[in-house]
Amino acid sequence: MNDLPEQQIGEWLNKKNLKLSVAESCTGGLIGDRITDIAGSSEYFIGGVIVYSYEAKEQLLGVSHQTLMQHGAVSEPTVLEMARGARQIFKARFPLESILGLSVSGIAGPGGGMPGKPVGLVWIGLSTPEGDSAHQYHWQGTRPQNKAHSADAALRLVLDYLHPQGLTQGAQRISVEVYPVTAGGWQVTQFSLHGQVQQVLSTGRRWEDDLGEHLLVTTAGGTCELIYSVAQGCWFYKPIFPPGNRV
Repeated sequence: MNDLPEQQIGEWLNKKNLKLSVAESCTGGLIGDRITDIAGSSEYFIGGVIVYSYEAKEQLLGVSHQTLMQHGAVSEPTVLEMARGARQIFKARFPLESILGLSVSGIAGPGGGMPGKPVGLVWIGLSTPEGDSAHQYHWQGTRPQNKAHSADAALRLVLDYLHPQGLTQGAQRISVEVYPVTAGGWQVTQFSLHGQVQQVLSTGRRWEDDLGEHLLVTTAGGTCELIYSVAQGCWFYKPIFPPGNRV
């Protein structure tokens, strides 16, 4: 249980005396469900709202009508306003600097895709006392899988903010094949785990910290995190959805 992000989030929110508020669209309450699976979550989880429609996003979170009309519900500007709204709705009861706002909006499928916004596209926003950020993902699973992927990515985003180094626990060393891209940088095509080659179907969020470079990827077996350790000069693998888990 201690390896689950919702468990670790609770521990770190308590240590830092922070509260969490969520605004969910495509996940339909799944994030809140996972957080409240943990006993004692009422100490740090204030609650949140399910804002499935444009009207709910506007009326409950204060998302600008112009933002929705110009960018749509599944966009960086919208999830940023949703995350800020998630913090604002509780500011009368808690100091704003003690609240984290988490938001998610996406196209879970199987329909609903459109040019430039395919099925499986998800934006996740995080509003913190230090600033706001938004991250894009593209899942390629079924509707329940895409919702589960989104909830897990959102929770791990919060955990990464609270305690970046905690994400490397339980990682396994692997061999990774990369190739350079025209815009600079690199792209992962496949990696070898326990002698088995895993083809990368899609890539998600990429970030850097003191440990090295991190990349979320999707394979036929689910979603995982690849970590390049600068100090050790090698790659590590960490499953997000291990066998028998929520996928």
